[in-house]
Amino acid sequence: MIKISSKMLWMVVLVCWMVVFAIFSLKKVYIFVFSRFYMDTRRPQDNNTNVDYLHWSVLIIISLVIAHLSISESHGKTILISQLDYRFEIDLNWPLAFLMILWIHFCNKKLDRYVTWISKWGFRLTLQLILGVVVPLILNVLVIKVYFRCANEDFEQSGYMQNEFPVVRWMVLFINVLYIAWFFAINYFRSKKINDELKGYIYSLQDGEDQEKFSLPTIEAKLGNKILQVGLDEIACFEREDSIGYVYLLDGRKFNVDFKLYELNELLEGSPFYQINRSVIISFSIIKGYEKVKNQQALVILKDDIILDVSLLVSRYRYDGFKKTFRHA
Repeated sequence: MIKISSKMLWMVVLVCWMVVFAIFSLKKVYIFVFSRFYMDTRRPQDNNTNVDYLHWSVLIIISLVIAHLSISESHGKTILISQLDYRFEIDLNWPLAFLMILWIHFCNKKLDRYVTWISKWGFRLTLQLILGVVVPLILNVLVIKVYFRCANEDFEQSGYMQNEFPVVRWMVLFINVLYIAWFFAINYFRSKKINDELKGYIYSLQDGEDQEKFSLPTIEAKLGNKILQVGLDEIACFEREDSIGYVYLLDGRKFNVDFKLYELNELLEGSPFYQINRSVIISFSIIKGYEKVKNQQALVILKDDIILDVSLLVSRYRYDGFKKTFRHA
């Protein structure tokens, strides 16, 4: 057991706690100041890498338990919390344990962003072992050696590597495993939630498509004494010529309709049809593109398997609207 007689050791404890509070203070200042300038320019993060790990208050409790266990290993199992040496060592080991856990915490946050488990699991595992295990253990040993030197004690004869260090080692491994398990658990439940929402969305789309097909408007077409109900998905275009209305189907058939073009425009509102000139309303489903001609006009280019005997000229007054609708069709 180390006998404490120097005020310098208490200063070391104070410095450790000051480092803890400084880290939190600097983090809040960084978030408050720099996020205002870089909020719009920061690289967007993948949702799978943005994991909320344990809250800092939980990390403090875990570090307190680990500090107590490491002290108990060196003093025996019957240590009294009221003893002076215990209170001093807990004041020293607690912030050290917390800083180690905090280091592992921030390493995982950064690695989750730049070296993900999903895309680079081999490289991530290597960095996890180096930054999450080896580095904190080395830093721990260096800090403890400084502590023993300040106390004028022999580190090699102290028994630290046989008593306290195994606890620290298992703590570091436990925190790393906890963070890795936490990452995959969060992503599992997140993916499950997204999949459930996606399934519901797909089902709603299917229901909507079925309802749309069920309630799809139809046009009454006539050919002699025959009267047919023609669905909009069967129609290539409408034409009005000499006060007579015609409907051209995708299969090449032609029927009469009793609608004027303005009545058809009202009926076809929200459907993929557009009136390109004074006599023709055409379906975008048969349009492959268009060719610009003189006087701000255009000539509609039909798909290869479509043949229509109607005017395919887009008038100058309808050209701008046709272009905009074609882009979003």
